[in-house]
Amino acid sequence: MKDGKIVFDAVVHVHDYRDEMLINDDGYFLKKTTRADIEGTRRNGQEISVEATERPPDIAWSNKVLFEDSDTDFAMVQTIPLFGVFRDGMAPAAGSHRLAASNPERFVFCGGVDPIHQGVRGALYEMERQVAEWGATSFKFYQAQSMRHWWTADDRELAYPLFEKAQELGVKMVQFHKGLPLGRQRVETLRPNDIQLAAYDFPDLNFGLHHLGDPYVDETINIAARFPNIYLVLPVLFNQYFVQPTPMLHRLGQALLMVGEDRLCYGTDAFLWPKVQLYIDLLATLQFPEQLQDEFGYPEITEATREKIMGKNFAEGLGLDLPAMAARAGLTSNG
Repeated sequence: MKDGKIVFDAVVHVHDYRDEMLINDDGYFLKKTTRADIEGTRRNGQEISVEATERPPDIAWSNKVLFEDSDTDFAMVQTIPLFGVFRDGMAPAAGSHRLAASNPERFVFCGGVDPIHQGVRGALYEMERQVAEWGATSFKFYQAQSMRHWWTADDRELAYPLFEKAQELGVKMVQFHKGLPLGRQRVETLRPNDIQLAAYDFPDLNFGLHHLGDPYVDETINIAARFPNIYLVLPVLFNQYFVQPTPMLHRLGQALLMVGEDRLCYGTDAFLWPKVQLYIDLLATLQFPEQLQDEFGYPEITEATREKIMGKNFAEGLGLDLPAMAARAGLTSNG
């Protein structure tokens, strides 16, 4: 815990960038640009793991990074079902489950399917299997499979059956990568606009949007502000704060001002950036300068706000009892 607050990292990944997993030139392009991106953050003082772009992270090392070297209490291991570039997805479901199963009291597994690659019937079957066999508590979607192949969240034939199946399986939240194309897909196919009708038509299902939809940040915040079942997962904010602190403060300020403190969720995108304690310490002390509060109306970040963002919001969105999880894991206010 951090200052008595439970820390629930909303998103860590078991990336698999091995050459044998790449199926086309777009995969090699993505591997190259990912490595360049994380090298850029090293120049700004962040510890990076270049090895994570060569092979999946070691299970023992991953547990150590999160639960020994940081104040992280729980983490969701999220699949990235990008099958248009990777043979088994960018973060394969099987590898993600292996990590989650290595420490089931601390890890939560998020599955992933795709209605284009697997077909709707195959995706529905796989959702059932991942819940029944692997205990998936959420599902992650990546809609832009290639430059020419994508789907939208408001598609009644492709998307709505997935949401209906999620509800049938007792899943409370589905999650979407928005913005920031993973390779050479069309950025506009990852805009958040399609979530509006989906959130409207499924008011009892929560939708987690990642990365603030960058570069569609304003649209993402505006949409989340109008639909109470949309949560914003913020790894891009914490990753980029040490590179561009002022723009990230503005993004957080806008989200707090318009969406409020109840639906913003801490996440790191580890393990490309394994020094996650940096982000926890940042969130524990972060405050808007008075000038930004006066000029832009950003609210004060209170201890209650920190507690919600650090883990309470994400757990509530997933329908998980965070205090009960902490009790089962034997966690106390002393960590």
